[in-house]
Parts: sequence; C-alpha cells; structure tokens
Amino acid sequence: MIQRIQTIFLLIAAAAGFGQFAAPYLSTEPGNPAATLPALADNVVNPMDNPGLLGLCILSGVVSIAAVFLFRNRPLQARLAGGAGIASILLAALAGFVVFQTVQQLPADGKIAYGAGLALPVAAMVFNFLAARFIRKDENLVRSADRLR
Repeated sequence: MIQRIQTIFLLIAAAAGFGQFAAPYLSTEPGNPAATLPALADNVVNPMDNPGLLGLCILSGVVSIAAVFLFRNRPLQARLAGGAGIASILLAALAGFVVFQTVQQLPADGKIAYGAGLALPVAAMVFNFLAARFIRKDENLVRSADRLR
C-alpha cells in the first residue's frame, strides 16, 4: 500500500488540505489599520474564517486519506482522488475570492502579507490529480496482465 507512488501523492494532498489550518492566507500585524477589517480581526485570514473554506478543506483532506485505504478497489480510489482534486479546485477558487474581497476592502494605509496557505489548495489539487493518473495507470497495467493469462 505505502510503496505505491499514488499513496504518497494522496498523503501529500491530504497534508496540503489539512495544512491550510496552520498556514494563513493573509496576515497582518496587530497595530496595522488593516486589522480593523472583520476578516482580519484575529490578524489572519484562514479556513476558520469562512464555513465554505472550512468544509472544503476538511472534505479534500478526508477524501484523500480515505482514498489511501481503498487500494484494493482501484476504480473507486481513482474516482475519490479525482473528487478530492475537484474539491481542491473549488477550495482554491473560494480562497482566491475571499482573499480578493479582503484586499479590496483594505484601508489605504493598511499592509498585509500573503501566506503560504494560498499555495496549498493548488498543491493538493496537483497531487490529487497525479494520484488519480497513477491509479488509472496501475489499473490499466493490471487489466493488460489479465488479458495475457
């Protein structure tokens, strides 16, 4: 199970999905005028600030972890990896929208710093689609070996 490359990709995708809770999308200092915005009240914008972001982060991470344990059913595993990739696309789009809306509301003298959390949905998407590709490749190899018997 762990020796397959798609398992490694799924674990990295799950880590990227759950890593968004530790890495903020935006951050600011406490004395900065940008901290007056409701989204930056706690000085960071992360998935905990939006229920849609929270749900999609949890969904993409849990589905990626669940797909790891379905190694005996490769077609279902590939569909779950693709579904987690789609959830990651939706997550990246929603995170981009939330960040865009926050930047638009920024006061003139407010300063923000972009965080590593913005790259994690894209990384999760890439690794989920790579896992789905290698799962399908593995399934095609097994089917071709069955034809030779």
